[in-house]
Amino acid sequence: MEHDHPVNPPKGGDKGRHRARLWRIWHRNVPWYTVAAAFCAILIMGWLLAERYDQGIHRLQVQIEEASDLVFQKERDVLRLAEQVRLAATDQFIANEARTKYDYLFPGEIRFVVTNPEVLEIAPGGNAAEEEVDQP
Repeated sequence: MEHDHPVNPPKGGDKGRHRARLWRIWHRNVPWYTVAAAFCAILIMGWLLAERYDQGIHRLQVQIEEASDLVFQKERDVLRLAEQVRLAATDQFIANEARTKYDYLFPGEIRFVVTNPEVLEIAPGGNAAEEEVDQP
């Protein structure tokens, strides 16, 4: 049994014939308006993606600023609490807290409670200078 051979076989056998067919598919004439429309579509999609990325970046920057403010506030709270702990270790702080919160007194100490601040010529707001009045 003999095979039919083409009169002008392409170079490289079947492989070359397949390449020749692909060559014709990819090298078609495309109208200029199709190329222009594809180019515009690519530009618009790129612009939309860039806008979306910019919005995402802006949103992340706002979150970073809020987190930084929160960290600053927490650091300030930690410093305040550390100062309170440092002060709480002193005898003077302990004595003051015992007097004010728990009404403790040292031996021999007397507590005075002023019920009439007018007698001492102290204004109810605590400023004696405001009560000075010129008399005729």
